[in-house]
Amino acid sequence: MPGFKGVLSDTEIRAVLAFIKSSWPDRERSLQERQSRIQREAGR
Repeated sequence: MPGFKGVLSDTEIRAVLAFIKSSWPDRERSLQERQSRIQREAGR
């Protein structure tokens, strides 16, 4: 989204995402962690 370029740093974006994820139920967090691990291992 070019209109928001430079508004948040990468660190701030990660903090916002961590905050959002912290509100997820355990089941969803677990599923997302597994999916992220699979994607990292696949080199994505």
